[in-house]
Amino acid sequence: MNYANDIAKAEVITKKYRMDDKISLLVLNAMKRILAINEKNTFAYQDLAHFEKSLPKIQGMKKLATESFRQFATRYHTSLCASMGFPMMNAITDSKTAGVYEAFYEIFGITNAKAKRFGLAALYSAIKGEKTNIPNNGGIYNIVFDRDSPWTYRNEAEHMEEYARYHFNSYLINEIMKKPNSTNPFDPVISLYESGAADFIFMQTKQDGITEERLCTFHTVKTSAGDVIGVHMMDDDRLQYYRKWGDPYFKIRTIDGTTAKIKIVGIADQRFIPD
Repeated sequence: MNYANDIAKAEVITKKYRMDDKISLLVLNAMKRILAINEKNTFAYQDLAHFEKSLPKIQGMKKLATESFRQFATRYHTSLCASMGFPMMNAITDSKTAGVYEAFYEIFGITNAKAKRFGLAALYSAIKGEKTNIPNNGGIYNIVFDRDSPWTYRNEAEHMEEYARYHFNSYLINEIMKKPNSTNPFDPVISLYESGAADFIFMQTKQDGITEERLCTFHTVKTSAGDVIGVHMMDDDRLQYYRKWGDPYFKIRTIDGTTAKIKIVGIADQRFIPD
């Protein structure tokens, strides 16, 4: 994957704002890591058995990601999902103090472009994959202006782009602004993207009478139901669930055709609560 032009653009920005050599190197290295994420591989449907071989590695990353944000959830008395915003906002504040806020404003144009490529790959993957039926709520569904209409495969591809943008930018600014001897909480998030995760969401789940927040990642896989979005829940030792493109997040199907033991009872983005 050739991203030399994007790196060259980032280097021009660091020089424009007279970033010192140490900060410039951090910016360029973080940028290289983000740009190296291969969205073509992410959205190429993997054989289920082949995907499950990667689960031990993915599980390790998800544990690291969960613990990275648990400290913020505890400190600010909030959910794991909401806690992700605190290190992002802290880093933005620190960038203003350090005089590099304007530089990040420009640099994020490059990472946003990367997220758009990620979203475009998601859309083409959705076109090929299994999709939920067109919304039918008794009225005419606007297939042209569908962003604020019922959840569809096109909205889902946009959502993947949106979250990739948040995560890429948050990783980048935290990598530069992190304190000495501290870690970047978004590092394991990027590791999950590097391992082929298409989306990354903390969800409120209920199973066996226990409600808890679990990290959910989406992966494109081939199953007996076709080319779908595999739904992997934290601590599951195999891929048990899937969704068709455009299925609401609350609607998960089991790969083996049995009744799902788990329910999705809450997510941060409440646009997708069912009627």
